[in-house]
Amino acid sequence: MSRQVPNLNRLREDFASLSRFLKFLFGFAALSLFAEAYVPLKHLGAGLADGAQGDWMAMSERLFALVPAALLLGALWQGLQLFSHLERGALLSPPTGRLVKRAGEWMVAAAVSGLVIGEIQNGTARGLALLVGLAAVGLALRSLAGVLDHAAAMQADLDQIV
Repeated sequence: MSRQVPNLNRLREDFASLSRFLKFLFGFAALSLFAEAYVPLKHLGAGLADGAQGDWMAMSERLFALVPAALLLGALWQGLQLFSHLERGALLSPPTGRLVKRAGEWMVAAAVSGLVIGEIQNGTARGLALLVGLAAVGLALRSLAGVLDHAAAMQADLDQIV
């Protein structure tokens, strides 16, 4: 049974492709989030200028509901940073584990905020299974980050020996 060693150039190309895809996805998600928040903010600004306070609660609820999406946007940003870092070829380095851990933490934060905000606003979280799955993936990434940190330390030891 022979083991194939991954081609480092091919991995870099894959990471570059993922980085470009995440840039596009991040831009689209940021634009969508801005569009979703723009109308409530515009109405809120107009209401405050007129001295009307009646719509304050409705607008704040609409904006508060966007917090999980904003946190998920942070996870996308961390993923973009991770694949940009990996594209440069530093596979087993401390920043790799740190970036994986941060992406996982942002995912967990998005899932928990979605559960809490959904419970507060609706009495139940919409997409419960999706949010639980997102939290599980985030926790798995945090665990993987620990493995990557350990591998980076072993690689550093190996580099000192050789």
